[in-house]
Amino acid sequence: MKKIMFLAACMIAAVLGAAETVFDGNSPAVWTSKRITSGNDGILSGTCGFAVVKSKEFIPVEKGKTYVISGEFRLVEPPAKATIYFGFIPYTETGREIPYYAVTTVSKSVASLAKDVNAGDNSIVLKDAEKWKINTLGRIVFNAKEDLSDLPNFDFSPAFESKQVKVNTDGTIEIPVKKPFAKAYPAGTVVRQHIVGNAYIYAGAGRRANEWMTFSKRYTTFYPGTAKIKLAFNMNVAKCQIEMRNIKVTVE
Repeated sequence: MKKIMFLAACMIAAVLGAAETVFDGNSPAVWTSKRITSGNDGILSGTCGFAVVKSKEFIPVEKGKTYVISGEFRLVEPPAKATIYFGFIPYTETGREIPYYAVTTVSKSVASLAKDVNAGDNSIVLKDAEKWKINTLGRIVFNAKEDLSDLPNFDFSPAFESKQVKVNTDGTIEIPVKKPFAKAYPAGTVVRQHIVGNAYIYAGAGRRANEWMTFSKRYTTFYPGTAKIKLAFNMNVAKCQIEMRNIKVTVE
């Protein structure tokens, strides 16, 4: 009797602990590219290039759960140094994409506007930013919070001309931007420096030719504000023949 109860408990635990598939990417219909088609033995094939191919539907994610993103890719007679990138794009509850620079902060870079910024201005003047290390791929976000509760922050400046930063005699710094500001911000507005980065979050990348490459990565956390995701992949070359199989997202 004890043995039967033990086996029953093991079976229940196995069922409860089994991973649930929340996305199956093994059909051309689930991808945004019309160049992905069905092949033999469950293999998808097609051409891929610089343009990012995404899953059509959102995949909801919940805090406290572990998500495994996995798939297999093969590059068929690829150009030299061709690399495929595979991962996902995070989105807010309303479906807004969360870019890298909306959440990736520069340490100790909270400052404030020394003067008003008006729509059409081509520079920004900051105080308490004299120790900033201006990143060439940076952005400035507005209405920043010390505790980072503003993340993701989509209220960001145009790209700035980091090599033309001017330090004024009063200790403020002036940073020219590549495009005029589209909106106004009053003096005293709290700002923070962020960094521009990858187009999406990579679960794997590879360049081995004519052989299957398996990518798999577990995620227990996502960008702040992430409510759902879409799988994505692309190449670093204009065109490459690819094959793919066993693309999925499971949740534990």
